[in-house]
Amino acid sequence: MSKKAADGDLVDEVVDGFKRERPDLSPRTVETVCRLIVAGRIMQDAAAATLSAYKVNYTDFDVLGMLRWSGPPFEQTPAELMRVVMITSGAMTTCLDRLETKGLAKRRLSDTDRRSRVVSLTAKGRKVVDDALTRRFAEAERLIAGLSAKDVKALNSLLRAVSEAAAAE
Repeated sequence: MSKKAADGDLVDEVVDGFKRERPDLSPRTVETVCRLIVAGRIMQDAAAATLSAYKVNYTDFDVLGMLRWSGPPFEQTPAELMRVVMITSGAMTTCLDRLETKGLAKRRLSDTDRRSRVVSLTAKGRKVVDDALTRRFAEAERLIAGLSAKDVKALNSLLRAVSEAAAAE
């Protein structure tokens, strides 16, 4: 790998290498995608460290968070959870098995459709997710503390546009 780009970071180093080795390719968009991936990994690693205290992984926390987000009675169908957590049916089943084993969530037959199930937070699950949410929100504040409110608003707008463009593909 080339020497680190002057006053740059790892992504700058990689981009400079491709500019040198493949000047026929424009690294502009790849640089943006790489920066999103690097930032995402850093943030996900920070979340994993925070969540380890609660003995839940990132996906488990997302499911618990979405149950909490739904409001009383803190329940959703597995299909609803799959949509907002963005995981497969098999991954959801595995996650719900883990959460039930830990006493954080429970599944039952739906009151309105006996063919479907509903997932709900247990009292223990609500305590865990409320404590973890407090720490995760503080962590998010810390991770973007260097950005102004205006920058955060602009970044959110840009990331929404990136997500919408990617989803349209």
